[in-house]
Amino acid sequence: MKSCLTIALLLLCLGGQRAQGTIHTIVDAGFTFSPAALTIAVGDTVNFTIGGGHNVVEVSLATWNANGNTSNGGFQLPFGGGQLIFPNAGTYYYVCSPHAGMGMKGQISVVSFAVTTGSIAPTSFCGGSAVQVPFTVSGTFNGSNVFTAQLSDAFGSFSAPVQIGTLAATGSGTINATIPAGTPVGTGYRIRVMASSPAVTGSNNGTNLSVLGAPAANITAAGPTSFCQGGSVMLDANTGPGLTHTWFLNGSQINGATSASYQATQAGLYTVTVSNGACSTTSTAERVVVYTNDPTRLTWTGAIDGEWGTVGNWDNPCAVPGPGDTVVISGNMTPPTSTAPITLSRLLLSNPNGLTLSTDLVITGELTLNGAMLTLGASQLTIAQSGSISGAGASSFIVTNGSGSLRQQGIGSGGRGGTVLFPVGSAPGSYTPVLLANIGTADEFRVSVRDGVQTGGTGGSAITDNVVLKTWTIDEAQAGGSLATITVQWTAADEGSGFDRTQCYIARHDGAAWTPQQSVAAASASPHQRTVSGIGTFSPFAVGDGASPLPVTLRLFEATEQHGIVLLRWESTEEYNNAGFFVQRSRAGKEQWSDAHFVPAAGGNAGARYEQRDTPPASGRWLYRLRQVDIDGTEHFSSSIAVDVALPAHAAMIHSLYPNPLLSSSMTELRVEFGGETNDRALLTLENILGQEVARLHDGAVRANERMTVRFGTASLQPGVYLLRLRVADEVATRRLMVLR
Repeated sequence: MKSCLTIALLLLCLGGQRAQGTIHTIVDAGFTFSPAALTIAVGDTVNFTIGGGHNVVEVSLATWNANGNTSNGGFQLPFGGGQLIFPNAGTYYYVCSPHAGMGMKGQISVVSFAVTTGSIAPTSFCGGSAVQVPFTVSGTFNGSNVFTAQLSDAFGSFSAPVQIGTLAATGSGTINATIPAGTPVGTGYRIRVMASSPAVTGSNNGTNLSVLGAPAANITAAGPTSFCQGGSVMLDANTGPGLTHTWFLNGSQINGATSASYQATQAGLYTVTVSNGACSTTSTAERVVVYTNDPTRLTWTGAIDGEWGTVGNWDNPCAVPGPGDTVVISGNMTPPTSTAPITLSRLLLSNPNGLTLSTDLVITGELTLNGAMLTLGASQLTIAQSGSISGAGASSFIVTNGSGSLRQQGIGSGGRGGTVLFPVGSAPGSYTPVLLANIGTADEFRVSVRDGVQTGGTGGSAITDNVVLKTWTIDEAQAGGSLATITVQWTAADEGSGFDRTQCYIARHDGAAWTPQQSVAAASASPHQRTVSGIGTFSPFAVGDGASPLPVTLRLFEATEQHGIVLLRWESTEEYNNAGFFVQRSRAGKEQWSDAHFVPAAGGNAGARYEQRDTPPASGRWLYRLRQVDIDGTEHFSSSIAVDVALPAHAAMIHSLYPNPLLSSSMTELRVEFGGETNDRALLTLENILGQEVARLHDGAVRANERMTVRFGTASLQPGVYLLRLRVADEVATRRLMVLR
């Protein structure tokens, strides 16, 4: 037996030297070694754990093949085994000398193993990003081997490496790894690959890698996330320069939802993925709950705020009023407001504070006024043909204090017969109703009343003597076919100086003159009434007496349209002190008049003929009227005429302005949608009635056929009339904005 110092391998004799590298174990399984074939790395240790009847003797390949036991002078271990360190590569054959003939033999392959980590591309990653780590090896690793990809710290140190992926393999390959979410931002990261069997530390990738910062992603709900069916909540994601957003519902992408806000109407879990172009982060889920409801009667509580459509403001905690519902507003609570049109079956109003509309209201059943005022402002109140009004009187009526009117449908033949009450007044304490019966074709009639009488019907100088100081505006939805009897009512407090109710008349302003219908004594004691029959044309009505007839101003006014241009013609009978005419224009149904042109008077006292061409800002039905101005400033208004206009393509178009009108007490934001059919610079301004710029809302490019939206905070606006002007190329589009108190 050779000594431990002379054999080719390092033999641990009698305890020998300390083991190096990886320690492998070979045991006896009866008359075999297990494992019989072992592959290890240079420098690894093999521990033979065998019984006392077995030893280990290195032999040549020929002897090994022949199951012989003649030593080749290499390593030997005594009976019972021991440890061997293999510092050199090669294949070593050994037997148990007493049992070689029985085939008790084994072999050890010692190889030089190495792992080389390849190049990583790209070189910048986000936390949570996938990364492919290629590597090559020398040597064939054991079947149990696992390659592990490790990430250094931001300075390239592997003192505390982070495992980012594994691959079970014996040779070269690619590890699919992941940069952990939350990895600190840095530019000096490296990646290396480690092997487990045998244990080998591979090289790193050789170049620095960057871990970028991922954006935050969170959702803020602008209101309650639990609401009734048909409601919604605005979900707002965090914003910042360069950030983009993608919204998901229950894990599925919402088509077209790529803005920073999303109005959720469906129940489920909402998430948003926020990206900065390189990295993306998905928010935690925001749960939206939509309750179903089927209310029939709702009582106002105002538990949350003053908004009609807020869930929780009604005695049904999961409901807001809708068509077919009955709404009760009672007690001393502040009444609700709404910006969206409302349709109800019934409204029972009995609270001392009354109700001021902030939107249009349609009643299909019954409106009950029980000691309460319903104030319209700029809103329209419509009573359907199937509806009615009850409880009206001197302390329970409809206040028409703005552009809004009381509208009742289906009055006349084929609809509602008999006399229909329009319980209107210009202000609380001033009840001046209208009674109307129509034996002509059924139609929708619209009634409002305002304080004072003017020479032009709806404008001009005030008339204070010999009149009732009220003007009733009575109109119908479809001109022609009506034959109405009208009764107006007033009190002595409404009469102007010198008014003689024993010879009073109802006068209708026909656009050119106040025309008396009949002169007789007013019927009844206070309140007083006057009735006129056979009315087929509707306009402002007033009550005067025989002492001072209301003035006449104009005779002829007509309009024709061709190729988007409206030709206006009018004729006066005689002119005294006439300064000229303002041609006024309004969208049909909007009743928002603006001056479009000024035509100076012809001069002299004789009558004259006039013409004026106008191009409206948009296609559709337009109304025109004349505002005649005397030299002393007295104004007279003609009746309005309608004309349908078809315009060519516009470079400047204001598509929508919302809300309009708006209340100064609850203003928050004005939204304007605009665009045009050309590519050009657009200037969008908000101006006061004097043409002074109040705010510049947009000054930049506008793309053809693409609508743009701007939002403007309106808290600084004072009540009044404003003009929104859009200038594109040589065109100017204008919309009027009304701000109410």
